[in-house]
Amino acid sequence: MKRTVSLVAGVVAVPLFASSVAALTPETAPAATNAATALAVSAPTIQIAGDTDFVSAASWAKKEEIRERKRAARAAGLRTFGTAHTAKEAVARLKAWANQGMGGYPDQCLRLADDAYGASARTTTALAQWGRAKSAGVAHPGSRDIPVGAHMFWQASHPAGHIATYVGDGKVVTNMPGGSVEIVDWHELNEWGPYLGWANPYYR
Repeated sequence: MKRTVSLVAGVVAVPLFASSVAALTPETAPAATNAATALAVSAPTIQIAGDTDFVSAASWAKKEEIRERKRAARAAGLRTFGTAHTAKEAVARLKAWANQGMGGYPDQCLRLADDAYGASARTTTALAQWGRAKSAGVAHPGSRDIPVGAHMFWQASHPAGHIATYVGDGKVVTNMPGGSVEIVDWHELNEWGPYLGWANPYYR
């Protein structure tokens, strides 16, 4: 005895087989399906024929719900904590400062990142900020899937480490050794020390 579960995405159907329900064949027309024996979820649609337990369907639907939440969160912008400005606003501020040739941030990478977000509870060094983000569970060590507005961290030769803010297209806004605010390719900062990862702006 078999039961048939078909996962239908667009025009592709993948049959899954298990026991307890007679397989549908060209010679055996399927009985009328009622609400108790069919489950449909969007993208992909899961159609179940026969008396089955819905476990696979429920698991698939839950995973799709989680993926949709992540897509919505990314589209809405990076989540921040204890900031006066959103990620979108902070990135716009940093780009404007860089384009204006702003200076005044010698050895003050953290202050630049903090100022862009209008941060409330500030800490002392880039590495201290990284540690705080890790403790809060909002750090992503080693990740290169970096959202716009994220803080990026390096274990630089300076004991304070280094922080820069990702602004998209492989670029960050950071302070340079002389204190100027500039837009650079983030990979260039790997020359200053090992890349640690990125974190949500966290000030609590």
